[in-house]
Amino acid sequence: MAIFFFVFPAETFAFCSSPYAPEPPSTSMRPQKPMVPYCIDTFAKTHTCSDWEINSYNDARRQYKYEIEEYIRKLKNYVREAGEFASETVNYANCEIRNIG
Repeated sequence: MAIFFFVFPAETFAFCSSPYAPEPPSTSMRPQKPMVPYCIDTFAKTHTCSDWEINSYNDARRQYKYEIEEYIRKLKNYVREAGEFASETVNYANCEIRNIG
């Protein structure tokens, strides 16, 4: 059996592991912009809102900003993983080619 390994180089029998594509962030995870309260006149830039309505809207906007930043972070991570997947795909194809020859 030892002679068998001396006759054939180790690369000939290398196991090629096919890469797995990364999962993109779900579009259902995309944050929804908060609705402008009915009491805000965006054209005249005035409002008739109570303090509670203004504070609630501002809280919703802050939450939206946080969720947007988180979603962008996930998208950037997906881009990085997709780049790694592309590189791993090339390595996998080259491994298969070496094993054929």
